[in-house]
Amino acid sequence: MQVLRLPLQAPTSVSLEPSKSKLHSGHVVVPEKRPLPRDLLSPSFQDLVDLALFRVFDAAFTLDTRPPRLFPTAETVFGQHFTYHDWLNHGDLETELGRMSFMLANLPERGLPTAFTPIICQVLQAPALMAGWKRAVPQLKERAQEQTLWIIHHMQKQRPAQTEGIRKASFITNPVDYETDEIASDLASQLWARALSEMTTRVCKGQASQDEAEGFLQIFSLLKDPLGGLENIPDRSVECFARILSSVAAVAYQAPRAHASQADWPAAISQAAQEALFLGCPLLEGISHVHFTGHQQLPYAYVPLDKLPRSEFSIPTHVATIVEEMLVNEPDGGCCIAPIAVSTYPTLPLEDAKRIPVIIDGNHRASATMVLRMIAYHPDILTSGDYSVMLDEFCHVHELGVKWKIDLADVLQVLRGSAFHKHLLQSKMSIVRQFLQVDTIPALVVREDNFHTVCQQRPPLADRPRLLLPIHQAIYNDEELGFAFPQAGQVHGRATGFKPMKLIQGGK
Repeated sequence: MQVLRLPLQAPTSVSLEPSKSKLHSGHVVVPEKRPLPRDLLSPSFQDLVDLALFRVFDAAFTLDTRPPRLFPTAETVFGQHFTYHDWLNHGDLETELGRMSFMLANLPERGLPTAFTPIICQVLQAPALMAGWKRAVPQLKERAQEQTLWIIHHMQKQRPAQTEGIRKASFITNPVDYETDEIASDLASQLWARALSEMTTRVCKGQASQDEAEGFLQIFSLLKDPLGGLENIPDRSVECFARILSSVAAVAYQAPRAHASQADWPAAISQAAQEALFLGCPLLEGISHVHFTGHQQLPYAYVPLDKLPRSEFSIPTHVATIVEEMLVNEPDGGCCIAPIAVSTYPTLPLEDAKRIPVIIDGNHRASATMVLRMIAYHPDILTSGDYSVMLDEFCHVHELGVKWKIDLADVLQVLRGSAFHKHLLQSKMSIVRQFLQVDTIPALVVREDNFHTVCQQRPPLADRPRLLLPIHQAIYNDEELGFAFPQAGQVHGRATGFKPMKLIQGGK
């Protein structure tokens, strides 16, 4: 990896606030261009830690050179940017401190459930917050499980009467939110302010213990994702959090005169928490490439296709178009694809403490890749009178669920019914056979709780779209529950660019 020379001198400008004094409050502030490293072709985990440190140092010391940002940590709904008014009210919205302030103030549906109120009140009344918090964690986990079951129960009420056969429409279900209110929202803000204040004091005194680091990460994760957050903190995240803070403290204490101002510890601690949770993602163990574009750092990993559940159906004609593009535009080195976006999320029931990869964006690309695999295994599936046996066998061998089976069947129907696509597939069978070697798909690694995910199934609010909760990923990706979004029922937004990645890893 290139050595990242962190410019630890504070800038000469007055503040990090966008220098757009003549702009009206609704103007969108696009992140400024910045020098970017070259792409990392075979990155190590330490490379990712170094980049995370760059962002934490920036939060702490206001660097001259702004670091690249993980997607979508400088974005809001639809992958859009914040307004000048947002920056004025919440500070630097390229940092987690600003984003947390924005979320707590402006996204009440992402707030704490009303059912958490008595427990959070007890925590806030404790003389030492972390001691009170430790006692409350088992109760909060229990309440989170209860609230998740409550949501599932109300979603199941939408199901139509049982009919013969499997119909796609029977899976489509509107999401349900837990109940929240202004009191719960106010308690969330109090909990965040107190936790950040106490952690800042402990870090500045060099007294932060591993248990306190874990407790702070739990509070941080709970506020970002009240139902799944406490089950989505890998052990590695706690280690990374403590390690990052130690690195910042070493610089702050050893060379204080090198900085024009003291470290902004609340900003550094908030940023370290965001970075640590991301670094704990198990998908990063197979990191293959880091692409830099615009203001963003995009880490790519190869994810097993057979391990990806479905939360939404695709549009079969759209998938057929992608199949066509993959075959026609195939370069000499093998098929390339724009990476899908994948996150890991706790499975249900939450108390099992297991996590699975879920598709955040790119369902059509995943379906196109899977259907080409199926045709590679069963070429006769394009012309056979009854293809159901081959479809059943493929889904059984690869342990694909009912939603995958429905999706593949619909795409097959389009391909079989199109003389153009049948001829294309048969004439390009040498390329199709390469998909016998494809068992993974390149993916941009993200965290769901960093998104302000838009719900397209429900009416928007007065001034913005309605949001989904992170827990909806667990609910809609659960095979036994049988819920599904319609196509584009959830919208995360997309990064500013991408690097096409080869489907066959050996051709990298």
